[in-house]
Amino acid sequence: MTRIRLPNRRPNETVELIFNDTAYAVTIGYYPAAGSVGEVFTHGAKVGSAMDAILDDACVALSMLLQHGTEPIDLASSMGRHGDGQTPASIIGALADLLVSAGRFPGRFRRPTGRPTVSTETRKAAVAS
Repeated sequence: MTRIRLPNRRPNETVELIFNDTAYAVTIGYYPAAGSVGEVFTHGAKVGSAMDAILDDACVALSMLLQHGTEPIDLASSMGRHGDGQTPASIIGALADLLVSAGRFPGRFRRPTGRPTVSTETRKAAVAS
């Protein structure tokens, strides 16, 4: 499939994702017309660390897959899981799960105070619904 680029100005939301007791700031960009997820950026690892580089590359790969038409649910279902079959084995799997939630409920993670947040429990509940 051909890549569908996002416009330079697009809606997005930044949420906090807690994975293995580490907080990550995740920004999800949306296609304005469709409201579907088109990109993801993540920060939270120490700047310049190997994990920082892995997260940057993983987000580029996830974003490119989304822009080439891969559905978030297909990404999430392809990720490794712990023995319970639901808990993501890595931060990349947790990001894919979050993209599924974001695609179903754009703006779902906004709290009235304006500070967006999502915990592993919130993410699991959103994915299950």
